[in-house]
Amino acid sequence: HLEETTLVFIFTSTCSCGIIKMVFFVRNRQSYSLMAREVAGLIALQNGASSKDPALAAILHDSRKHAFRITMGMLLFMFSQCFIWYPIPIVAHAGERRLPFSQHGWDNNSNFYELSYTLQCVSGLYMSQISFGLDCLFASIMILVTAQLKILRRRILKLHKEVIPADGNDSFRRWDQMPADKCYDNMYERLCLCIDSHQHILRFVKHLQVTMSPIAMTQFASSVVIACMALFQSTYGEDISAALKCASYLPIPGGQVYLYCWAANSVTENGESVSTAAYSCSWVECSARFKHALRILIVRAQKPLVLTAGHLYPINRGAFLSLLNASYSYYALLGQMNKR
Repeated sequence: HLEETTLVFIFTSTCSCGIIKMVFFVRNRQSYSLMAREVAGLIALQNGASSKDPALAAILHDSRKHAFRITMGMLLFMFSQCFIWYPIPIVAHAGERRLPFSQHGWDNNSNFYELSYTLQCVSGLYMSQISFGLDCLFASIMILVTAQLKILRRRILKLHKEVIPADGNDSFRRWDQMPADKCYDNMYERLCLCIDSHQHILRFVKHLQVTMSPIAMTQFASSVVIACMALFQSTYGEDISAALKCASYLPIPGGQVYLYCWAANSVTENGESVSTAAYSCSWVECSARFKHALRILIVRAQKPLVLTAGHLYPINRGAFLSLLNASYSYYALLGQMNKR
C-alpha cells in the first residue's frame, strides 16, 4: 500500500538516522567534550580584545543569540510535528485503530494498540530530537567559529588604529603620536597575537571536521531520501491525512541540510576574509619582521576552510542546491514509475 509504505519508510529513515548519530556520539563522547572546551577556549582567547571594543563584543553577543534562536526554533518546529502526526490517526480514522507510522499487518493493530501507539509516538519524538539536537549543536559551533573569524578580521584591520599606553602615566595616545620604532613593535606584538588566534581557530576547525563529518554525511543521505519520499507522498498519495503529514514534514529534512550548508559556508567565507583583512591593514611602512609575519598569515588564510561530509563532499551552499536537485530527481523517477 503506497501510503503505508511511504510513512513507514519516512519513519524508519528518521529513526535510523537518529540511531546512527547517537552511536557516533556515544563512541566519541570525549571528542565532543573536548570540542566544547575548545570552543570556550577560542572565545576566551579573544575575549580580552572583545571586552575592550564594543563592536567586537557585539559580534560575539549576536552570534550567541543567533545560535540560541536557531536551536530553539528548529527544535520547536520539530516538536510541533507531534500535533500533526500523532492526533491524525485518531481524528481522521476514528474507530479504525490506526497507528501514527507503521501498522501491524499481522494482527490489524488489535493487540496492545495503546502501547504500540505510545511507543511509536515516544520513539519518533525521541529519535528526531536526538537527530535535530546534534545538527543544531554543530550549527551553533560553526556560528561561534564564524564570529571568532569576524572578530579576528576586525582586529587585523584595526592594527594601525590601536590605542597605545604612553610611558610613565595612565594616559593613552594613538599610534601616530608614538615614536615610529615603538609603534611598529607594538603592531608586531598585536599581529603575533592575531596569528596565534588564527592558528587556534584552524586547529579547532580540523577537530570539528573530524567530529562532524560522519554526522553530516548521515544526515545528507537521510535527508535526500526522506525529502523525496515525503514529496512523492504529498503529490501522489490518495489519503489526504497521509499527504498532509508528509507535506508538513517536508521542510524538516531540507532545514537540516540547510543548517549545515549555510553555517559551513559562513565559516569558509569568513576564513577567506582574514587574508583580505591582512592585506588591507597598514603594512606599507611597517618593519620587515611585521611584513614577514603578515605574509605568513596571508598565505595561510588563503587556504580555504572547507568542511566536508564523509571527508568527500564539501559542505557549502552549492552542496545544498545539489542535494535538492538529487532529491527532486529521485522524486521525478518515482513519479514516472508510478504512472506506468
